[in-house]
Amino acid sequence: MLAFERDWNKALEDSRHTYSLTPLHDVVRTWQLRVASAPAVDAYMDSGRDETAFVDLDDVLGTRG
Repeated sequence: MLAFERDWNKALEDSRHTYSLTPLHDVVRTWQLRVASAPAVDAYMDSGRDETAFVDLDDVLGTRG
């Protein structure tokens, strides 16, 4: 799980500098939501919907992070 490790390590470093556990809590909450939504995402992807005409969310919102 490289993405989690990347997020966790960044939050850990942020926590060391700010003396706050908030970044770590945010990572845990974010990943809990991602894991909880995985079955719904899998079901949607397995439904065979064609999304080639849709706009990428990054194109609408710009890069995040």
